[in-house]
Amino acid sequence: MTSNLTVIQRRVLELLPSLALSPGAKILDAPCGGHAALTVALRQQGFVTTGADLDEDAAAVLGPSFAKVNLDALLPWPDATFDAAISTEGLEHLENHFAFLREISRILKPGGLLILTTPNITALRSRVRFFFSGFFGRDRRPLNESKRHPLHHIGLATFPELRYEFHVSGLHIARVTHTHIKSISYLYAIYAPWMWLYTRLAFRKEKDPAQRLRNREILSALLSPSLLFGECLLLVARKR
Repeated sequence: MTSNLTVIQRRVLELLPSLALSPGAKILDAPCGGHAALTVALRQQGFVTTGADLDEDAAAVLGPSFAKVNLDALLPWPDATFDAAISTEGLEHLENHFAFLREISRILKPGGLLILTTPNITALRSRVRFFFSGFFGRDRRPLNESKRHPLHHIGLATFPELRYEFHVSGLHIARVTHTHIKSISYLYAIYAPWMWLYTRLAFRKEKDPAQRLRNREILSALLSPSLLFGECLLLVARKR
């Protein structure tokens, strides 16, 4: 089953030991996908895992540990059910980020973790593509309007937008990194000095002292190699 893991899911598994989750911790994997490969891999590491998705193929793999769930709706678990939640490449498909993140916060125990990945449209290569085409990376053409598809990227967001969504939903981002970097992305490093200068200028007008402190964190993340070159963001947040 581990052969079905994507490079993104493998990166999540590599990160887990540093998060010090207790053996037997209850983890929600949503969306888990039809193969539920990450859910199974988590189970093999001793965690109590539940996979959630609209794709019912995962039921054949997970049995009673599978839940058919629309992540755009209320989640079917009581408050403080899980020690952690993992969401790989799911947020960009949802109609309402805030509703999903509030629901995740609700079902996490106090201090519980959310590990989330999503396409990094803040990357230099994505920004250059948008400059020339009007489309970010991972979203290179108009969506087919004839039929709403669950895998359409309708919710791509920049890192500052994501951070705002997390923090106002009760989830404090503790770590910002990337899943993987493609070699071609480094060719865009020639734009980094200009992005550095313009980004710093964009932050200069904030007057609120508390937000100015937060902006230092945001600026540091925006100018990090993970955000400049990473294909997907990997965010670790803790429920307040």
